This record gives sequence, C-alpha cells and structure tokens, in this order.
Amino acid sequence: MNEKYIDQIRANSPTLNQVTFLNHASTAPLHGRTQQAFHDYLNQWSKYDFAESKEKSQLAREEFAKLIGASKEEILFTSDVTQGTNLAVHMLDYDEKSNIVCYWNDYAGQVHSALFLNKKKKIEYRPVPDREGYIYPDDFAEKIDKNTKIVLLSHVQWITGFKSDIKEITKIAHENGAMILVDVIQSSGVLEIDVKDWDVDFLTSGVAKWLLGPNQAGFFYMKKKLIDEYDPPLPGYQGADYGSIDSPYWNVKQIEYREGIDKFQIANIGPMMYQIAYEGMKIITEYGIKKVEKRVLDLTSYLIERIQELGNYEFLSPIEDKYRAGIVNFKVENNIEIAKKLSEEKVVVSSRYGGIRISPHFYNTKEDLDKFIELFKAIKK
Repeated sequence: MNEKYIDQIRANSPTLNQVTFLNHASTAPLHGRTQQAFHDYLNQWSKYDFAESKEKSQLAREEFAKLIGASKEEILFTSDVTQGTNLAVHMLDYDEKSNIVCYWNDYAGQVHSALFLNKKKKIEYRPVPDREGYIYPDDFAEKIDKNTKIVLLSHVQWITGFKSDIKEITKIAHENGAMILVDVIQSSGVLEIDVKDWDVDFLTSGVAKWLLGPNQAGFFYMKKKLIDEYDPPLPGYQGADYGSIDSPYWNVKQIEYREGIDKFQIANIGPMMYQIAYEGMKIITEYGIKKVEKRVLDLTSYLIERIQELGNYEFLSPIEDKYRAGIVNFKVENNIEIAKKLSEEKVVVSSRYGGIRISPHFYNTKEDLDKFIELFKAIKK
C-alpha cells in the first residue's frame, strides 16, 4: 500500500507533476485532493448551499485534534499560527513583576508577541539563548522563575529544523507556575504529537506547510480545564451567544459568550479554507503519521549523507536523529542566487539564513534528493 499510495499522491498533484518540490517548510504544493476541494466549494457557492463546507470544517477540526492527541472540544479555528499565539498571550493577566520567556531566534510571530508586551505593557521579556543552534531545557530553566507568566517556543525551528524537548521544558514551566504555548507549524503533519503527554497549556498551528492545506487556516489548542477559567481577550460576534439569527433583535445589551472553546472565536472563519484543509490532512492520516515521520527522517538522513559527500559543508540543522525533523539546512555561499537557479531548473527549495533549506515530505523520494544534489553540483561548478 505504501509505495502505491505515494505513487498515487505524486501522480495526482499538479505541482509535483511540474517540479521537484522540496520546500514543505515554506508553503505546501497543490495536491489533487485539495484542488478538488476548492472546486467542490465553488460548486456549493454556485448553488448557494454551504452545508457540505460547514460539515467539512468540523471534520477538519476533528482531524487536527486526532493528529495532536486532543479532543475536538479543545480545538479552535484561527486564521493562522500567529493568531493562536496572540490569543494565548493576551488572555493572561500581568503585573509589574511578570515576565515572558521565548527562544531569542524563534519565528517572528512568537518573538514579536513577547516584544509587543514588553513595549506596550512593560512586561519583562527574557530571551533564551541557544548553543550553536541547539536549544536545551537547561537554558529555559535559567530564564523561567515564579514571575514567568508564559513560555513561547516552536516545537521545530523554521531555520534549522531543531526539535526541542517540549515535555521537559513544559515541566520546568509548570514547576514555576508558568504556562506554555507551543507553535507546531513545522512539526504538525510530519511528526507525532501528543499534547496530553507534553502537558502543554496552548498549542497553535497553521495548515499551509506540512499539513498540505491553504494559507489563512489554522488551529488553536487550549487545555480543556482552562477554557472556562479564561475570557476572550478581544470581542467577536462569532464568540458570542447572540440568540437566533432570525430573531428581531440580537443581544446587543450585554456579552454572553458561547459555550466551550468557541467563545474565543473572535473572527468569522472561511469554510472553504477548512474544506481544503481537511483533504490535505487526510492525505497525511490515511498514510499514517507514524509512517510519515519515519519516512521523512529516513529521507533527511539520506540527504545529509549526500551533502556530506559533496565536501566540508557546515550544517545549520542538527544531524542527530533525536534533534531532527523534516528540515535540512546547510551553509552555502551565494545561497539566494543558487536557490533561484535551482527553482529555474524546477527544483524548489528555500534560501534561509545563509544556507539552502531542503524540506521533503513523505511522498518525496531518494531520486528527488539525488536530483537536487546533482543540480546543486552543476550550479556550483
């Protein structure tokens, strides 16, 4: 089933039929199933009947919940990963002693949330250093104390692909009375995730990378016991119980929140995006996330070996299995120009942080990686 399924996925993808795509850490390629979901939505729109898209949106919520080991009652729709970060950060109460902890070189959406609080509310921001790109729990322990309100961290780093020990860092946070939010946009859809085992308070993700969905669709997880404890940080009619849509007057005299996590729904969601997202996630779950993870790690191991054969290149990514995910980044002179030339030859990667970042998914093959290596060698001559 494995190879047949992969062949089917590749054959049905408009993108994979045109290019060698090794750039899932950036934006997902278009697949046949997600393309069909888009056309299905347009057909519903033409008939002005959105029942299917509403149903698929709820199925997408359930599918994401399964992927992270949560219940659907703990999952909220968001527009992107950063909206989830902001939701968590701004629902908490702070005082003059409070601080917020974040890895110093995390994705901007994380770091800027900490910087914003520092600028607007004078909340102390404590950046956590790395050790040559490696991020250790001990370094978080040095920054977290009894006044830490929340810790922000990506499970997998977007530049290097470094995979952090979320369970241990969460333990340190909780021992000090702090909460933790984890960004999993670079790991959801490629690594096994279990929020119950991690014991994280909040989790945020978009679907436009490894989950093979569109931009402007994401999910936010909140531990069930916290949902009733906190109020939304911003108002939004989607999060309010305003009565029947057919009643003469909606409730505009006072705010009555909806039950459960939906009270945090501050903006109207786009069912089309979640109908597409559902089909993208099904590509992952039908193959099996455990098998996806194994295959991607095997592919990145092979890629590292091939790069090492090229000469003495410095890896920005960890090469040890325990710290790796789906990203391999190695330093290259003129990396921007080389990435552009690779793209012109229909091999799609990214130039990041002075290196070439390659990010294959489970349906990529060793032949795809060999093609990248041979073309890279030809360009470097």
